[in-house]
Amino acid sequence: MRDIEISTETDGENKWSYEVFIHDAGRRHAYVVTLSWSDYDLWSHGRVAPEKVVRAAFEFLLDREPASSILAKFDCSLIRRYFPEVDRELPKMI
Repeated sequence: MRDIEISTETDGENKWSYEVFIHDAGRRHAYVVTLSWSDYDLWSHGRVAPEKVVRAAFEFLLDREPASSILAKFDCSLIRRYFPEVDRELPKMI
């Protein structure tokens, strides 16, 4: 079973930064991820906290690849480079 832990949120210029940990099959994976205001608005239309969008982004990724394959540091916009369907699918997960 996988567990997604979001430990910190830092406000930046037009974005938020997060430390995220995935606990999966006895292993702990650490990530630093940013979420731009524009992706937040695109995916959530402002109806949930940004942290929930980041959590949904990780759930989206984990449905498609193992935690060990996810980059340790990335901006959420990078997801669409590998999975173009993210703009259609992620809002349904929030």
